[in-house]
Amino acid sequence: MDSLSNIVANTLVPHAAFNEASKRIEQCMKYAMGSSEPICIAVIGQSRTGKSRVIEQFYRQHPSVRTKEGLRVPVLLVRTPAKPTVKGLVELMLRAMGDPRFDIGTANAKTIRLKVLMKNAGTYMVIIEEFQHFYDKGLHAVMHEVADWLKILVDDTKCALLVAGLPSCCTVLDQNEQLAGRFSAPIIMPRFKWESEKDRAEFRKILTSFQVSISQYFDIPKLDEDEMAFRCYCATGGLIGYLSNFLRQAVWNAIDSNSKVITLKDLRIAHKASVWVTERVGRQISPFSEKFQIASSDEHLLKAQEIGQALPPVVVRRIRVTKAMKSRELATL
Repeated sequence: MDSLSNIVANTLVPHAAFNEASKRIEQCMKYAMGSSEPICIAVIGQSRTGKSRVIEQFYRQHPSVRTKEGLRVPVLLVRTPAKPTVKGLVELMLRAMGDPRFDIGTANAKTIRLKVLMKNAGTYMVIIEEFQHFYDKGLHAVMHEVADWLKILVDDTKCALLVAGLPSCCTVLDQNEQLAGRFSAPIIMPRFKWESEKDRAEFRKILTSFQVSISQYFDIPKLDEDEMAFRCYCATGGLIGYLSNFLRQAVWNAIDSNSKVITLKDLRIAHKASVWVTERVGRQISPFSEKFQIASSDEHLLKAQEIGQALPPVVVRRIRVTKAMKSRELATL
């Protein structure tokens, strides 16, 4: 049952951007060993474009192992907290290194201990996920103290540094000249565009991979055929993460209902349960509805591009109450 429920997650897909990202990260790791200066790279993309998946695969290929000489941690992976501080980040890193005293000592003492642990554990790369949290959107300011601390850490340890996150990551680097100077060109994880022949062909290849995996156990519509591929694109906005979630939900529903058949209706139900859409997008006819008109493709594509996009913030206008306004209000009582 476990292998059946994970057939979508375990499917290897021919994703060019994913493969290129994996190749560059491996190269960064390879040449970090023995490098005289830190090698830094950023993985940037919208939510659900596959950033976490590529990092997860790389991390699994370089696991921590315990040897006779002690714990070996070739890759140190942490996720940035919502409001990072030097103290909070160094504690997360110490904990990831297996230090039972991660919360004991001053920030300086913890930093020294972290550097010693990284050296003894043979750490060659530090990965910081959710790097956009180094930028405070409320204050419109980069948390320079934490960014400077990270720069000094990789300088002193000569470790490679990989940061990953939303496009706002660029703001952190753009406003920190010394940190930005250590970075190569970023790895961009894009969302697929149906208007691009290359993207469309790749999206259909991915659907073919899922089709092959799922059809071994279930009778499912041919996802990679013209009409169904367009439906799948409109349902997920070209975001590989949403596509995986949607197909995974369809498989789970089939397992729970003890069914070997996944119909168009089943896909509609799975899509509604698995993909977050704004109210504006959600009011449209489901791409897996029999009433869905393939002909009106331009309108559907515009709606698909809104999937995964954050709504603009609501601007609240503050009205300054004057003495004259108060007087008029009292006069009406």
